[in-house]
Amino acid sequence: MFEKLNSLLATVRQNPLVARIVELPFWSRASKRLRPIAKQFDGPRHFRFEIVFMRVLLAVVVFQSMPLGAPFSNGSQRLANQLAPGKLDAILADPAKDNALRPPLLPISQMLPNSGASMTYQNQDKANGLAHLIDLTFFSDPKFQKALPWIVIPCLLLYAAGIGLPVVLPILTFVSIGSRTLYNSQGYIHHGYQMLSLVLVAQTVVVLWHCFRGSWREAFGITKAELVHGRTFWDRMIRYSQWMVVGCYVIAGVIKPVRSDGEWFQHSHYIGIQVVKTHRQNYYSRLEEKWDIPEPEVAKVMMKDHPDLTRIFLSCGVMLEIFAFLALYSRFLSLVIGFSLVIFHYFNDLMMGLYFYDNEKLDWIFLINLPFWIWWLWKWLRRTVPQEQEVGEVEPAAV
Repeated sequence: MFEKLNSLLATVRQNPLVARIVELPFWSRASKRLRPIAKQFDGPRHFRFEIVFMRVLLAVVVFQSMPLGAPFSNGSQRLANQLAPGKLDAILADPAKDNALRPPLLPISQMLPNSGASMTYQNQDKANGLAHLIDLTFFSDPKFQKALPWIVIPCLLLYAAGIGLPVVLPILTFVSIGSRTLYNSQGYIHHGYQMLSLVLVAQTVVVLWHCFRGSWREAFGITKAELVHGRTFWDRMIRYSQWMVVGCYVIAGVIKPVRSDGEWFQHSHYIGIQVVKTHRQNYYSRLEEKWDIPEPEVAKVMMKDHPDLTRIFLSCGVMLEIFAFLALYSRFLSLVIGFSLVIFHYFNDLMMGLYFYDNEKLDWIFLINLPFWIWWLWKWLRRTVPQEQEVGEVEPAAV
């Protein structure tokens, strides 16, 4: 990306006015300082184990989002009941046990390798997006639903292995976008899978562009990915996936003050009203006792008792979204901002019942990147902890 930016800048410099500005001493000093910073946003080289972990974990997340239905939507419970009857069901039925690892991890129910439920919508009267062009109700056709696992699961296995991506990624992307578009064509909008679909779109574009450039053997996993301008094909796939993750947060953060003409921060404490609405909606949708709580007290605390603290707290969340792009600067900032976003989602879930578990999963995969930090910590401990010398071992003489 940095090389493409340099090429674009070279073209712009051909303009006479721009050429005169570039010749100014101030521009020369500023460019020398900013060039290393800009290069940092090009992304790091990734180790092979990072790439493998990211592929496998993303394949699991995509599987969890696929509308495959039974037996894939409850496979974990069925297997657990054969090994330890009733144990897993008891954990999932108890919110305290289900959320025992939260925060920072997700609820146990969200970490199980279960697929999504199958689609049951027979029409798309409130067509949205792709549904204006295609009749997507075939996702609810029983015959198609029987065939869908035979399409999706092999594609996910090939993706995890890094084989055949120019074929499998467009298929997975279409199933993800198509099925969720049908869901959003019923008169209500849910964007819980938006980030995941965008990551799949980004990876599909990178793979197909790589094929278009003539490196189709690398894209299909036939040959080893070669370095081009210091980065491999896999590094670019990961980087553009990170751009999609970060972009979702930045857009969500920027649009709040923009659409409200800057008044969002001043009036953010009125979100207490939305808390009441969300709690009531959650309760009447599923009649879960945890949402049958005195919401007016929650709204009173936010809007009357502590409006200033509420404004500060919510404004911090928006600023975190706006500056999420800094996660692209370095691995450390990616870790810090990724973990902060996970905590941000936890408080949204706790306060408002707004949960975006797929977003959290993508934060863990592409921003926090736990496998790398475990490896880094292991290497650091090996350097700092003195190793015991074995009996009979001779120290090499200094040269």
